[in-house]
Order: sequence, then structure tokens, then C-alpha cells
Amino acid sequence: MSRRGRRNWSNFETNKRICKQLILHRVWNNLTQTDMSKDIGTTFQQYQKVEKCSNRIYGEQLASICKNRGWNPEVIMMTDSEDTLDEWMKKDQNKISETKYTKIINAWKLLDANAGRNYYGDVSDPDDISNMKPII
Repeated sequence: MSRRGRRNWSNFETNKRICKQLILHRVWNNLTQTDMSKDIGTTFQQYQKVEKCSNRIYGEQLASICKNRGWNPEVIMMTDSEDTLDEWMKKDQNKISETKYTKIINAWKLLDANAGRNYYGDVSDPDDISNMKPII
């Protein structure tokens, strides 16, 4: 198996962090998954799979989104999404922020609940993801 096809715990955590940041940025900026898919030249269904951790986003796709939206790629790739959300909530304390906050938190909960299965396939023991063999 090639290195490219491997899915391991380290990559899973990185992918999840990026997905959470993409959800955060998209919802905070009132964008749809269709809007985001246009930035990377795919269908909204393909972009939706990125946010669910079913598909991984390529570097050039992430760069395209950041360039088109004026977002800092370092924030999306390296910063904890909860820290970003907390910072944004402090800057923008109004009623709309609370609605966005709830929507973002609910999307993150759904991602956390399903990301392992989406990334690795159906698992019998989701707590033992690190010992799983990847699905190619």
C-alpha cells in the first residue's frame, strides 16, 4: 500500500481539526457548503464529505478556499477551533453570534460522534481507532 493511502491516528486528528475550522469559518461567515464547493471546483456533496471527515481536503483546495475567502490558512491548519471560536465570540458579542455559536457547536458534536467511522469505515470498537487497519 502506498503512503498516500494510509490513514493513521495522527492524520485523523489533523483532518478533524481542519474540518472543525472549515465548519467554523463557513458558518461564521454565513456561507453554504455550495459556496465552499465552488471555491474548490467540486459539488456540494463532495465538499460535504470533507466536513464529515469522509474525504480529505487537498492542500491546493484549502489554499484556494483561503485565497478566495481571505482566510488565514495558518489559523485553519494549526489553531484549535475552540480557541478561534472563543476569540471570535469575545470580539462580536451580539444575538446573531449566539445562533452561530449553537450551530457550530452542534456541527462539531456531530463530527466528533461520526468522524472515526467516516474516516476509518465501520468499526466495532470506536475507542480503538489507533490499532485499525485503513480502508483503501
